[in-house]
Amino acid sequence: MTKYARRCDATGRGMNEGYVVGDGELYFVEVTDLLIHLRTLDWVDADGKRSLDIDDDDELLDFFYREEYYYHTEWDELDDLYYDAEGNEYEA
Repeated sequence: MTKYARRCDATGRGMNEGYVVGDGELYFVEVTDLLIHLRTLDWVDADGKRSLDIDDDDELLDFFYREEYYYHTEWDELDDLYYDAEGNEYEA
């Protein structure tokens, strides 16, 4: 069985790389699910630009990345908890 470090909040699947919102409030394995989440936010940056005014996906991703709202990472090691491919939780 492949062990995964995190569980995707959109799909429920286990993941060893993906997108992290904040300090781990949300995890997304697919950029499309991250974009769906980002489109629900009404965010204004320091220059007064609103996220709701951005139509282009790449521009929206860049906007929130610059705001340090999310980042992409890989996990090489497992914590005390891990997940299988279906997102079932196990203790190490």
